[in-house]
Amino acid sequence: MLSFSPMTSTAASTRSPGVALIAGGIAVAASVAGRERIDPWLFGVVLLIAWGLLSYGLSVLRVARPLRWLVIVTLFALTVVVWNYTARQPRIQLSAIRAQKLPSTVLPGRVELVFANDGSLPADVVGSAVATLGPLFRTGDGLVAGGMEAEESRRLEQAARVPAEGALVITPGKSVRVNVDIPPSERSWYVGSGQATVLVTARVRYRDRLFHRDKVFCLFMTPPSSHWQSCPFLNN
Repeated sequence: MLSFSPMTSTAASTRSPGVALIAGGIAVAASVAGRERIDPWLFGVVLLIAWGLLSYGLSVLRVARPLRWLVIVTLFALTVVVWNYTARQPRIQLSAIRAQKLPSTVLPGRVELVFANDGSLPADVVGSAVATLGPLFRTGDGLVAGGMEAEESRRLEQAARVPAEGALVITPGKSVRVNVDIPPSERSWYVGSGQATVLVTARVRYRDRLFHRDKVFCLFMTPPSSHWQSCPFLNN
């Protein structure tokens, strides 16, 4: 008859979760280090496997079950955060803005926006943009005091889609230029004396894995200066 000593059985049961902890740690380190070279979904699967190993490995710790479950749930939340923010994905930014032409009382002006993809996957981008020649605002606080957040939000909601059909495809490391018209305005008479402000608000939307990401930009500039400032609202 064969028999096993309790000491041997206990050592084996302790060693197994310990190995799982080490394997889980290695899986996390390897997947994070190679995240730019593997598919984002495969990266997520590896992270989930690592989470499972770490969760099993926690049984080696002599702690109360509620505390252990709290740690397991926290690890799962961290796994989702790590995947969401570090997996390969497109990242759209407004890289440049330039007033090509200021409007007159009868002719529109034009502002050029340059959107760049700083991520590692291509993005199909749709959005909307609006530009206006408004009263003089020299600071962001002035915009807030003048109630421009609600006004610009309304204009952006009513702005036409860019592009009108389909989407702008921005590959990694590349950029696209979007022209936005500034409607004619009687305030153009005040441009020469620096008493008018150009406001530009834009929204871009693109798919990132299962998610849709929305980015909103708001900037203003007072001619004859060409320095654009960020609005204290409608920016993320």
